[in-house]
Amino acid sequence: MANSYLVIGGNLDLRYQAALKTIRKEINDKEWAAENNPDFFLLDLATTIGIDEIRNLQNRLGLKPFGCSRQVSLILRAENLSVEAQNSLLKTIEEPPGKALIVLTCPEASLLLPTIASRCQIVRLPVLPQINLDKEEESIYQKMIKRILSSPVGERWQILEEAEIANDRLKAIEWLDKLTFVARKLLIEEVEKEKKPTSSESLYFALLSSLSKTKFYLEANTNVRLTLENFLLDLPLLSC
Repeated sequence: MANSYLVIGGNLDLRYQAALKTIRKEINDKEWAAENNPDFFLLDLATTIGIDEIRNLQNRLGLKPFGCSRQVSLILRAENLSVEAQNSLLKTIEEPPGKALIVLTCPEASLLLPTIASRCQIVRLPVLPQINLDKEEESIYQKMIKRILSSPVGERWQILEEAEIANDRLKAIEWLDKLTFVARKLLIEEVEKEKKPTSSESLYFALLSSLSKTKFYLEANTNVRLTLENFLLDLPLLSC
């Protein structure tokens, strides 16, 4: 009997459906349903998931099941977990109360702390098309990321104009995918370089979370320019 799963790959809807299927299989109940289920807690935030939300989840998991054999919690957009929230969640994954079951979903395991991913059983969905950048283009996007994070809002909007994507949804999504690809590599390099969490590591987590949310909104047909401007406005500023 497993206590924690991580569903990766696919898109948000596919991950959600795979998570429900995993829950039904793990608790051995094909009729199990999430709707109106007192033993099921869904944590789904398009914004940062902080330590308060994790404490609420932990309290729910500690309750005695009402009609099911186990308390179940699903974190649908685990990529939005802050570093502090992940560290708090780690303790629950390592020592879940009773027979509690925790399921997380995320586009890629690399968006979570390695300590979280390594303690979950992985459910892999078909991988979405990969982004391939040559060294020159990757260098351009690395510089763009650092420029975005170190610039005030006005200069960030100038970067948006230079990219010529503010009025083209498909180009904007492709731009976000490339930024995500490079930001993940920068995060991995930062994690491997430093033994302890750093401010840069937290910054890259925040960037990846914001990139994921922005792509979700664009795919939901929101206004392209306003969505991209909100993305740039909400990003933290890199301290030099």
